[in-house]
Order: sequence, then C-alpha cells, then structure tokens
Amino acid sequence: MNKTIAIISSLDTKGEAVEYLKSFISERGFTPISVDVGYGSPVTIPADITVDDITRAAGSDAEKVRALKDRREMIDIIRKGAIVKLKELYAAGGLDGVLALGGMSNTSLAAEIMQELPFTLPKLLMSTGASMPGSNRFFGPTGLTMMHSPIDIGALNGLLKAQLNRAAAAMCGMVENEIPSSSSANEKPMVVICTYGYTEKCSQYLAEALNKKYETVNFHASGIPEVTMEKLIEDGLFAGIIDLVPSSITNALFGGSRTSWDRRLEVAGEKGIPQVVAPAGVHTFSRTGVTEDILVPQLKGRKYYFMDAQRCTCYLTNEEVADVASVYARKLNKAKGPVKFLVPLRGFLSIEKENYNAEAIQGFVEAMRKALKPEIELIEVDANIDDPAFAQAVVAAFEEAMGSEKKIHSGG
Repeated sequence: MNKTIAIISSLDTKGEAVEYLKSFISERGFTPISVDVGYGSPVTIPADITVDDITRAAGSDAEKVRALKDRREMIDIIRKGAIVKLKELYAAGGLDGVLALGGMSNTSLAAEIMQELPFTLPKLLMSTGASMPGSNRFFGPTGLTMMHSPIDIGALNGLLKAQLNRAAAAMCGMVENEIPSSSSANEKPMVVICTYGYTEKCSQYLAEALNKKYETVNFHASGIPEVTMEKLIEDGLFAGIIDLVPSSITNALFGGSRTSWDRRLEVAGEKGIPQVVAPAGVHTFSRTGVTEDILVPQLKGRKYYFMDAQRCTCYLTNEEVADVASVYARKLNKAKGPVKFLVPLRGFLSIEKENYNAEAIQGFVEAMRKALKPEIELIEVDANIDDPAFAQAVVAAFEEAMGSEKKIHSGG
C-alpha cells in the first residue's frame, strides 16, 4: 500500500511495545516509523526518528536537553521538534497516519504533537490515562481518536498484546479506508454551517436548501469543534460559512462552558470567504456538570433554562447583551470578504418562540448597527431563529454573499 504510519512513544520505556506494533503494521503492508520522544535512559530499540533528530529540529541537541533541570522546558523542546519532523514528513507525502501510546506523560506530550497536525491525517492515541479526569483536554481540534488501555504499557504479556493488536488494527483500518476530504474539481463546493440544538430546524432547512448546489458540513458549537471548523477554513477547505452560533465568544467573556479560542469569528474574515452570521446564543452562556441546587445561588437573579439535568443556559442582562455586541462587531469588521449579519427579531433560540426578550434584542441590534462597518449588511428578520422564514432569509443572504464574492474575483 506504500502508506506510512508514525508511532510516537518513549523508546526508553515503551520500546518492546513499539517493536511489537511495528511488526504488526509491517505484516499488513504498511511502513511503520518509530518516533522517540523519550528523554530518560538509553532506548531499548533503535528509533527511526531519534531524540537527536527531534532536538536538532527544535534548534537544540539531545545532550543539552537531557541536562536541563526544568522538565517542562525539556518537554517543550521535544514537542516542538517532533511537530517539525512530522510536518516535514506529511508535506513530503511520507505520512499517512499517527499512532501514539503511553501513560499520562506520553499521552500529554503526544496529544500536543497531534493537535498541531492536519485534521485530514488519521490519529490514534492509546493511553492508560484516557479515563482520568480532564482527559477531554487531549482531543484538541484536529480529529484525534483516543483508546483506553487498562493494561499498563510496559513489558509484553498476553493482555497487552491484545490491546496493541486492537490499536494497530484500528490505525491500519483508518489509513487504509481514509477518504480524501476533497478530490475533484467537479465536486460541489463545501459550505460550513455552525449550529447546535437551539437552531436544529434552521440548520436542517439550510442543508436541504443548499445541498443541490453545495456540500454542507455541520459543526456543533461546543468549543473544540468550532476551532476545528476555523482551522479547516484557514486551510482553504470551504467556499463559504453560515455561522449560526458564534456564542463561544460570550461564553469566554462570562466564564461559560462553550468556549473555543481567541480567534473565533475572525478566520473566515482573514481568508476573505463569504460569511452569513446569526446571533444564536450571544445573549447567553452555558454551564455543564451542575445541578440546579448548585448553580442557582451563583446566578444572582439571572434567568436560566436547564436543557437537561446537567446542562444549563444562563441569560445575560439587557445591558450585557448590548455590551457584547461591540465584541462581535469588532471581530466581523476585520473581514476582507462579504459579510451579512441576520437578526431574528422573535428570539435568538428555538426555546424563545413564545417568550423572547424584545428589549434585549433591540438593544443588541442598535449596538451592532453603531459598531459594524458600513460594508457589513445587518438584516432584521421578523421570525424566530428556528422558523422557516429565518432560514429562507439566511439562504437568500448566503447566495447573495456568494455572488458578491464571484464579482470581486471576476473584477465586476
């Protein structure tokens, strides 16, 4: 198959397991490459990409790194060098998948390396720490898959071999069956839709209306998926975006659970691709993993709504809603391409159809109008965000934005 799978681990302690994985992968027609990220005692098997190679790629050398007293500095150098080496392999067409294994230290390091590699590259992390609290931080925005190993990864035994077989077989299957994200110029342009539960009917209508002409790809507005979405926009994968739920920005401002990154709502503008944006959730922040008894004392009189026993939507005051508008406007004003901002006047969430805050909505609209640059059209729609009328307005605005983009490129 002439496909290459990199195996990231510490060969001073996990060499026997890595050697077993290499044999399994080779027998199935793939080329395994061991990547040593260890910094302790001498390796137990030779590495294909050594610590010397990695530290040189980071502008240092292995002996200096091993002599460092600050373990964090040591790990940071190895992380940077490994990212450089693997990106070089990928750019040269010599990397088709990445498999990593280890305990918590290896897991943390391997996850940070994998998070810097392209989304289109299959990644599998086998870890004894996958069940630990906080392990969700390992996933990152680039499509990492995690496999839990309750068996310690050290000297080989029958149970560990079974776990290693599963990991290697899964990795080989991922690489063998990988479908290119885009392969033909004749395929429909891809359009991204950012959505969540409170805009479900809207996003369904958009997909039905646009799929004859575009291939729509939905991302859930829950933090990391939004970062993935914008990294793929940065990579040039999408022709346009319908961003129904940019509210991770509000979450970041008010300590909510749906936070993403500080570049949210800026990447599409940097790329100059057409954007249609709606304000779903910009007047709220989310809390998860809490009960009503725990959360209510923290809300200090705020309106709130529990989606289920563990997820709560907390509302901003009218003044706060008007204030956050300037943050959204500032980000959109950086855009180089066409942008349209649509406001559903009868509620920013599907649950607000019968009880929307008209005063807060009007304050948000007035603040946005004052802050947005003239080139950005703000369109008020007399509907709830999950009504067909609003979705129809979004489709019309998106087609107009896409047409504007074509005129720009054609010089019209």
